[in-house]
Amino acid sequence: MKELNRWQSGLFTAGGLLLLTGAVMWPNGKWWPVVAYCAGALCFGAMQMGQRYEGKSITIRRLRRQQILGAVALMLAGAAMIANRLDLGYLQHNEWMAIMAIGALLECYTVFRIDHELKKEE
Repeated sequence: MKELNRWQSGLFTAGGLLLLTGAVMWPNGKWWPVVAYCAGALCFGAMQMGQRYEGKSITIRRLRRQQILGAVALMLAGAAMIANRLDLGYLQHNEWMAIMAIGALLECYTVFRIDHELKKEE
């Protein structure tokens, strides 16, 4: 896997912290948790999509696609949060939580499996 440079790694970490902060603080604010979550999802997802795998393992390529799908799900959860706060359309009953849970599950699964496969590849 291509390593992130120092500022990209910091942006990746800050995005993860903003994701967590926005999700945990959802009931305690009107808009700032939504903004924190959306900014975190964009930073986290962009840095994760920027990482590249240049090897030949089909398993790691599949896991990378799943990881990107998880990042997209986290971004979609941010859009659903906005729709929830604005009372738009069908997304008025905290559906963002289900979308975020799917994204988080994909992220957790792939991070451990990719690490295992990279060690096995060496």
